[in-house]
Amino acid sequence: MRPLVIAVLLVAALPNFGAAQDKAKQNNAEFAKRCAPKVISGKERKTPEFRFGRGETYRNSPVVAYEILESGEIAHPTIKRSSGVAEVDQYALGWVQQLKFNRRPGCGVVESMVDITIDFR
Repeated sequence: MRPLVIAVLLVAALPNFGAAQDKAKQNNAEFAKRCAPKVISGKERKTPEFRFGRGETYRNSPVVAYEILESGEIAHPTIKRSSGVAEVDQYALGWVQQLKFNRRPGCGVVESMVDITIDFR
């Protein structure tokens, strides 16, 4: 008789376990929606004419890593992959620094990276 009682208890507990998982998924989805960073301002900047220094060759589009604070401000932008041209890298850093994101109180810092495409026309 004892094994039957255990089986009944397990069957009774399983629906509650599924409900807890569904609630956790719902809370995670709400948190992700509320805390997702969104760009609220950033200027489309005309690509300037770059001067290549002696020995500089454009190799890659620059990649900039940065943090998005809860206030929506950008912090600690750094070049993760250089373009090979100092002026292009500085332009990429400046572009990232002028971005503003939505405020996300209670969401923490988000680490992000962006590959900056430079249009040489």
